Amino acid sequence: MSNQCTRPKMGGQGEGGAQQRTPTRTYAMTVEEVENPNDVLTGTFPVCSKAAYILFDTGATHSFVSLSSVQYLNIPSQDLETGLAVETPNGNTLMADKIYRSCELEVCDRKLPVNLIPLAILNFDIILGMDWLSVNHASVDCFKKDVRFAIPNQINFIFRCMGVSKPLNFISTIQAKRLLGSGCEGYLAYVVDTSEEKTKIEDVHVVKEFTDVFPEDLPGIPLDREVEFYN
Repeated sequence: MSNQCTRPKMGGQGEGGAQQRTPTRTYAMTVEEVENPNDVLTGTFPVCSKAAYILFDTGATHSFVSLSSVQYLNIPSQDLETGLAVETPNGNTLMADKIYRSCELEVCDRKLPVNLIPLAILNFDIILGMDWLSVNHASVDCFKKDVRFAIPNQINFIFRCMGVSKPLNFISTIQAKRLLGSGCEGYLAYVVDTSEEKTKIEDVHVVKEFTDVFPEDLPGIPLDREVEFYN
């Protein structure tokens, strides 16, 4: 459990009295980057009254929100006092300079505010990092797949998590155009529900009372006729 892990020392003194700073990082940007899906916990929670697919990431120093989900927060962003360089699992570094403070997150009918930094993450709407987990005295039990909360002066509670599933990936029209331009193959397809029954006249209200007006077998289409007009 995370509360039993040895916590690294922060702000230690190096040579010359300079403070050492731990770089900001996140360990899972996409589902594919999760090393062991069985050890990762997710859940769906209301965030600012909107359902959000959330990953509990004990390897993330901060909490993040995807760029596509910031529109649902309904609160203005603020500038960070200092920009953050976020180290991603693939070795890249992303810069972040905005933050959404005190976003209303509801877990087990309890409101637990979270500060969210917008970042280009996929598959997840929100990643909850150690900043939020530690403030709410949360411990992650990967074996039982639950998150236990022991907030002071409150009754302890447990949230049972879900495993990580790989959702369908959608791309925009612009992305599709670029992929086609780079040599990728595209296919157009449509689906027809053949099990759907056709509507009968007897199923239509009012019309069913005049079935004799709508014979099932029509003799055919009207014949072509010449129409003469007289002055």
